[in-house]
Amino acid sequence: MGVCLGFESALEYWLTKQGGEALPEEVESWRLAYAVASSRLLAREGLPLEPRNERPLHLLVQQHAVKHRLDNIAVHVCQTKLPAHSFRRLGGDSLIASPELTFLQMAQGHSLLELIEIGCYLCSTFSISSRGRGYTGERQQLMSLDDLTRYLNSLPRRTRGRNQALQALSHIVELTASPMEVHLAMHYGLPPEHGGRGPIAISANQPIKIDEHAQRLLDEHYLKGDLYLSEYEADLEYDSREFHTGSFRLDHTQARRNVLEAMDIKTISATQGQINTLEHFDDFTWLLEKRIGREHAIPTPAQRAEQESLFQWLNDEKRTLF
Repeated sequence: MGVCLGFESALEYWLTKQGGEALPEEVESWRLAYAVASSRLLAREGLPLEPRNERPLHLLVQQHAVKHRLDNIAVHVCQTKLPAHSFRRLGGDSLIASPELTFLQMAQGHSLLELIEIGCYLCSTFSISSRGRGYTGERQQLMSLDDLTRYLNSLPRRTRGRNQALQALSHIVELTASPMEVHLAMHYGLPPEHGGRGPIAISANQPIKIDEHAQRLLDEHYLKGDLYLSEYEADLEYDSREFHTGSFRLDHTQARRNVLEAMDIKTISATQGQINTLEHFDDFTWLLEKRIGREHAIPTPAQRAEQESLFQWLNDEKRTLF
């Protein structure tokens, strides 16, 4: 017997997973039948997360008979027959919901925009802090968008949260490398009715082949654009003090732009000062559209209200993901 972490606890575990840490191995879904809610097991198993007053620990069990009332612990009964790739082993007999199952569980209690953001983070290549926000470093991708698509399509049609998860799926941009890339991907990937300035097809950090001259200049065989807008052969870059300070990094950043321009890939850079207010972001969007040759669409009053709401929500410094 062991315990099984799920819902917000699984989301916290996955989003705070640091680079260099091994990812837990997959286990068969039937093992959930042996999961229990036990304070004794919680103390014995040495889990990576502990119950806290401000943040309960979320556990999964398969039978109501093993659901007990425990302090600072939320116990969820899951009797759905789940497909492969639903669980990973934490250690011993304890399990955790996989990134794919975690996304499905988040679909049961979050709005469409919240779910899109969570999906981008789960498919990203960076970790955040245990505060539920804030970049902490690079890490390997937890799951790909293809992995998530296959998982959701393998679920029974009446699975709770499946329809909401599938609705969010088409708006998720994978391989983002920072929270700001997620924000920009949502702003320009979403249509106006959801508060976006798009929809624009976006690929994050995709390898771009470069010729031998550029390879010598950059000392790399390829480069990656932050957010590649394939329809317009353009690259949207986010320049932050955190990643672009120091003479070497500044020189390398400018060299990358020179290479992109030489390959006829239009580039435009966003900085915090250009997008830190709604007015600045409106002006930056106008510049971006001029640069890539996209006609500016005037939103309806309802669409404008959604754009303002999305901007304020994404820029709320007190908001956390879990």
